[in-house]
Amino acid sequence: MKIVIDISDERKAQYLIDILKDIPYINSIQVKEERKKGKPDFNSVFGIWKDKNITLEEIRKKAWAKTEK
Repeated sequence: MKIVIDISDERKAQYLIDILKDIPYINSIQVKEERKKGKPDFNSVFGIWKDKNITLEEIRKKAWAKTEK
């Protein structure tokens, strides 16, 4: 069985995790941090094609080939 709990206060979430760790029948605890909502970071995509062996023209050809079908 899985239970998902959404906690807004990080300190209280850690307190709950510490309590759950002490319970012997809990098999595992997985913590997933949510990405903060807001404006996307445009700068984070800079350089994603840096070490790729592909030209701008090849990217355009592939993009247009998918839309023309």
